[in-house]
Amino acid sequence: MNNDFELKMIEKPEELVCKNHQKPIYYILTDKNISQKERIVCQECMKNRDSSKPLEFQVIFNQILKQKKERSEIADQLLQESIKQLEHVNDFIGKIQCQLESMKKATDKYIESLTNQRLQNFQFSFFEEVSIHLKEIDKSKEEDDKINKIREEIINQFGKLRNKITSLPQNIDKISDKVINNIRKFYKKNYDDIHKTLEVNLINNNITKQRDPCYTLTFNKTNDLLFTGCGNKIRVWKFDQRNISEITKLKGHLLTVTCIVKSNKVKNSFISVGECGSLIIWKQKNEKEWESLKKQSQWTNSMILNKDETQLIQATANCQIDIWDVDFNQNQLTFKYSLDEYHSNTIFDISLNKKETRMVSCGADKKVIIWKKDNEDQQWTFQQEIICMTYGTKVFFITDDIFFWIGCDQKTDDQIYFYEQQNGNFQIIQGKNLQLEKDDQLIDFHLNPIIYNQQKDVFLLRFKRHVYIIGKTKDGERVIITKLRFETNLIYATLSEDAKYIVTYIEDSKQYQIHEIKWN
Repeated sequence: MNNDFELKMIEKPEELVCKNHQKPIYYILTDKNISQKERIVCQECMKNRDSSKPLEFQVIFNQILKQKKERSEIADQLLQESIKQLEHVNDFIGKIQCQLESMKKATDKYIESLTNQRLQNFQFSFFEEVSIHLKEIDKSKEEDDKINKIREEIINQFGKLRNKITSLPQNIDKISDKVINNIRKFYKKNYDDIHKTLEVNLINNNITKQRDPCYTLTFNKTNDLLFTGCGNKIRVWKFDQRNISEITKLKGHLLTVTCIVKSNKVKNSFISVGECGSLIIWKQKNEKEWESLKKQSQWTNSMILNKDETQLIQATANCQIDIWDVDFNQNQLTFKYSLDEYHSNTIFDISLNKKETRMVSCGADKKVIIWKKDNEDQQWTFQQEIICMTYGTKVFFITDDIFFWIGCDQKTDDQIYFYEQQNGNFQIIQGKNLQLEKDDQLIDFHLNPIIYNQQKDVFLLRFKRHVYIIGKTKDGERVIITKLRFETNLIYATLSEDAKYIVTYIEDSKQYQIHEIKWN
């Protein structure tokens, strides 16, 4: 790096003198409650002063110079790298300007040439025309040849211009791709230096094994209970940060439990659904007992509550979305209506935007369907259909107008795709994909919906054999801030309410694990 700046002290050396005697400084006083200038003293000052442990000026001065030089060089290197990147951008702009200027000069020159031809076209010699007239010479062929010559010149010149214009975007793209890649690398390097990967530690791997499968886990609002599937039962665990201990098992489903959603308004109430289609709402009676109400429903892959917790929305295996009225206080569920006209195969996931005016669903039919409801009292209606390259297992609204979608396999190159609403329709945001760990051997299973933690503004995402925590930069870009890798894709995970713990169930080992996140 070119170091064209030198370390320079703002104060002049002659200003660093004793206040009382205007003599060279020998000591720096460490006393409290004295001014900056009173702190530097000469030898004569020290004769009449009782100060505890004065520091030698020259020693401290040399230390300051050394430390400041080291710190300045680190900052200067970063600033020089930033300037270099901006110079690359300026070079890019300059190259585009050169190409445009070259095209402009060529077109200006041709305009001038054609204008002169127009002028000549309207000029004639009277005597020459009289001579032609008297000789009865037919000039029509000559005029036709003249026009054809103009046409040939136009074709030639406009062909050259067309080629230049056609190649311009390619040239710009070629140059800009290089500049953008450099900027991305520079941005990522500096972002990574500030946002170090979060440390995640396995703190408990010795929890009692569970032979029955667990496809769903969720914490209660107060973070002291954990609800998990256990075959056709629900296990209620006491969670004490470093361990979980079983309180009770709740029975009611005939087949394996696939989803659990909790209430944030009514303590320890929740809704569960099983493969048999039984939908059960649970309300706590005492420490080990919950009263329940069962309704017959459909095999459900995902279900969500609206923010008021008055409505439950199910993504089912029989191609329809079911809407239920919910009353957690009265422990009641009432079927309302279904959306069954647009998906043609199993629906894997659903999500609401924050205003709850849009809903998105994805499924095995490779479709992403956007639904709208502009009035709270209205029913959901179809807005838009998007056909994807493969079927999606995850979909989630991150703002009112942006959602992301994840496919099940390597056809998507293991990337998260972002869609934004523009002019009433959702379109993919080009160049904004978030790359996950590539894995050509496995697919992503459905279930295990995306979990958003508002406190930390992060998402927990299980994709294939990884569990990711996805955060956000200051300029709003979504980034992976940490990840856990497992040997199997048969893993199910949840995030605690304070975002400090990840609890996973690994089906291959039939075992729960607790990981602690060390936030910076």
